[in-house]
Amino acid sequence: MTGLPVLIPAKGLGKAKGRLAGVLSAEERKSLALITLETVLRAAGPRAVVLTPDERVAAHVGGRGRVLLEVAGAGGLNPQLDLAVATLMADGTVTTRLLILHADLPLATAGAIQTLDDLGTGANTAVLVESGDGGTNAMLLSPPGRFALAYGPGSFAKHRAAAEAAGMVVVTNQNRELTLDLDKPDDLRELLRTPRGRQGAAGRYLQTIGMDERLRPRA
Repeated sequence: MTGLPVLIPAKGLGKAKGRLAGVLSAEERKSLALITLETVLRAAGPRAVVLTPDERVAAHVGGRGRVLLEVAGAGGLNPQLDLAVATLMADGTVTTRLLILHADLPLATAGAIQTLDDLGTGANTAVLVESGDGGTNAMLLSPPGRFALAYGPGSFAKHRAAAEAAGMVVVTNQNRELTLDLDKPDDLRELLRTPRGRQGAAGRYLQTIGMDERLRPRA
């Protein structure tokens, strides 16, 4: 297992998976968010750090990782991540390398993270994984802090351009274990389409609540 420090931003449960409200109840969305976070924590290993505004998420992490609570009034995701990275660098958790990893990756594995680790061993390197909608599901920075974080719509292209402008070597990796996130009903269909997806924790949960039937086209 890689010893890479992994920063995992996780939304508050009240805002989790809002785009799935048409097929999941509020409680089901919260449960799915926690299940996918557990999967990501297992993949990330002992140096995982979860950044969240939600005490319930913090409690759920338990001993599986360190928790940083967002700073009230500090702004949205990007400034919160900046503060978290500064904290981790100040206390020595992060020195030369950091992986920022989406909390909503139902197929994430330690092997997929090891692949990113292997790709990002060179100094002055950024390894990026693009989501299906042009976001950034994973970003390994060696070192962090060379350019401004730009999470939000179109962040993959923004991060790639910013890293290149900063003189970093940019490596892209489209491992399916890290590209699939669960934002839309079609993402649930994609997860449940394969045996591997159905056998994972999120896939099993979706089957127990009857998601196959909910997603079936109506006559």
